[in-house]
Amino acid sequence: MAQEKMTIEKLAEMTNEGFKTTASKQDVAALHSVMNQKFEAVESRLDRIENLLMEEQKRKLESLETRVKHLEDALAV
Repeated sequence: MAQEKMTIEKLAEMTNEGFKTTASKQDVAALHSVMNQKFEAVESRLDRIENLLMEEQKRKLESLETRVKHLEDALAV
């Protein structure tokens, strides 16, 4: 089987074919925008979860402090 010679024209055609499937700057910018929106949504949800967990911890600590105070009062410490 004889090898075909690589001509400048063939190389140009191959290069052009490769660029047909390459994302444009606009495609990348649009994807970047979508990804930023999704990351902001995730960040917002994580912030909300963090705040809920912090509030729960605060309530538990306050309850524990109250219970310890009752024990101290009962034991007259």
